[in-house]
Amino acid sequence: MSVTPLIAALASHLDQGTAREIVELEKKQDWPGMLSLARALLQREPGRADWWFLQGYALARQGQHAAAIESYQQAIRISPEDEGTWLSLGQSQGALGQMERAIQTYRQALRYRPESAQAYLALADLYLRQRRPDLAIPNYRESVRYDPDSAQSWYGLAAACQQAGQREGRDEALQGLRKLDPAAADRFEKQYRSN
Repeated sequence: MSVTPLIAALASHLDQGTAREIVELEKKQDWPGMLSLARALLQREPGRADWWFLQGYALARQGQHAAAIESYQQAIRISPEDEGTWLSLGQSQGALGQMERAIQTYRQALRYRPESAQAYLALADLYLRQRRPDLAIPNYRESVRYDPDSAQSWYGLAAACQQAGQREGRDEALQGLRKLDPAAADRFEKQYRSN
């Protein structure tokens, strides 16, 4: 397994030994080991947002989203500008079916980082799952605006336009997707060919 962008970002500003340990735990998908490390680090530095995030991340990977939410919220109280923590909090809220809370969380992330393609993407994906393409489309468009190389955003935009019956918007999004990931564009067209 490779290292997720969240863990890579965390590791980038830690001492080498701790960073290496966290990366190795993620590569092995040793979530109990990561949780133990996070708790040990919290014992030493309870006021450090990184360790609260790491604990939440390890809990979420084990499906313990309610406990993860508490850890993420503590991290946010300490470091409210951290985009990754907001996005992780929203994911755990969504996993528990707390969709309106997740929407508010992603909006809060955008208050801190209004150019966050990932926050727009997460918000749009949530709206699409709720079958609210009218709200998903503008958020996908913002995601693409800030990260035009995100095949996931182009795919979501095409799906939202398809759901809304906007063929022209769908075709435009498929063009963007095809430039980045022709196989994904083909899968999309095959799935929705009859529409």
